[in-house]
Amino acid sequence: MKKIAKSAILLLVMGMILILLTGCGGDKLVATKTTDDDEMFGKYEEKIEVSFKSDKVDKVKMTLKFEDSEKAESAYSMFNFATSMLEEEEKDGFKVKQDGKNINVEMSSEVYKDQEYLDDEDITKEAMKKSLEEQGYKVK
Repeated sequence: MKKIAKSAILLLVMGMILILLTGCGGDKLVATKTTDDDEMFGKYEEKIEVSFKSDKVDKVKMTLKFEDSEKAESAYSMFNFATSMLEEEEKDGFKVKQDGKNINVEMSSEVYKDQEYLDDEDITKEAMKKSLEEQGYKVK
């Protein structure tokens, strides 16, 4: 009986670890890419995290890491300009912050759909994965 209890506890612990490591069913995509834009920003790293609810985009977080803070400041200014062009109701769903050489952008699903001109069928997990891969991102 003790052996069965030990086995059950071990299986439960292993199951919990597996769930934690896979993100509770994998309702998230993480995409990375290095971009080299000689004209404006130089070389920078991009990381996009897309969270899903019911197989539709829920939230998009993007982190851009630049080689220097001046280029990050230029990108931050462009994002702020883009924010000023949004409708008032969209501004709550679009947040941009600069932290030294990093720019962090968060978008709600509605803002993301509007900015990218997407329909509901374009924001499923499989469609997003395919789109990001076609754009040269490594997707996990």
